[in-house]
Amino acid sequence: MAAVEVRQRIAEPELVALPQVAIRSLGAFVVEREGEVVPAAAWQSKKARDVLKLLLCCRGRPATREALIEALWPEQDPRRTSNRLSVALSTARAVLDPDHRLASDYFICANRYAIRLECDKLDIDVERFLGAARAGLCLLRAGQHAAAAGQLLAAEAAYTGDFLEEDLYEDWAFSLREEAHANYVAVAGALALLADANGDHEEAIRLRVRVLERDPYDEAAHLALIASHEAAGHHGHAHRAHRRYAERMHEIGVVPRRPTEGRAGALRPL
Repeated sequence: MAAVEVRQRIAEPELVALPQVAIRSLGAFVVEREGEVVPAAAWQSKKARDVLKLLLCCRGRPATREALIEALWPEQDPRRTSNRLSVALSTARAVLDPDHRLASDYFICANRYAIRLECDKLDIDVERFLGAARAGLCLLRAGQHAAAAGQLLAAEAAYTGDFLEEDLYEDWAFSLREEAHANYVAVAGALALLADANGDHEEAIRLRVRVLERDPYDEAAHLALIASHEAAGHHGHAHRAHRRYAERMHEIGVVPRRPTEGRAGALRPL
């Protein structure tokens, strides 16, 4: 029996522990390996970080080399920038797997024409957030409030900031940032409605204030905040909230509603 066990152990390939790599993009952009933040010096250049960010925005879809080069080095000679892309890609791969424990294309797959981030092999916060948000909102629409609350709470806790806040003026980050923000607003609004329904107006107020911190011109959140303050008996706070609402609306040329208009009954989660 012992000889059989020895032969089995020899025949079995040695299992290699896969590195745990996480990408944090809600708020500050951070890459973590085994729970440790990758230091800035490991990146060697900003372009290596930007390559990974651009691939992250593609959400697992391949990006052509031409599109990446144009985004990173606009209007420059492709004959020079093609090599720069290869160097930045090599650096990004080294950041994800510095000890070369895995194949070079394990996290980032590339060929002559396109490059793709293998999102399912990484812990990506924006993907986890969007998954929990959509699951929670779907359950809520199905009337499964208890199950929905768990997913929605997980999503709300995961949203630690807008997507790639350090790249506010980069066109390539805009679409995913807007999608994540819209889902956060829907999540916070849904949780606030559930909180108000359970009589927890303070929690509803907290959630609506957080939405307005990120978008001070969200009319629905303003009106819902006023309603939550009144439901909690905070009439002075409700009055001040309405004054802030009117000020923000005047700033963007919108006629504010009267305090009795647009109350919680008109505010439904997406």
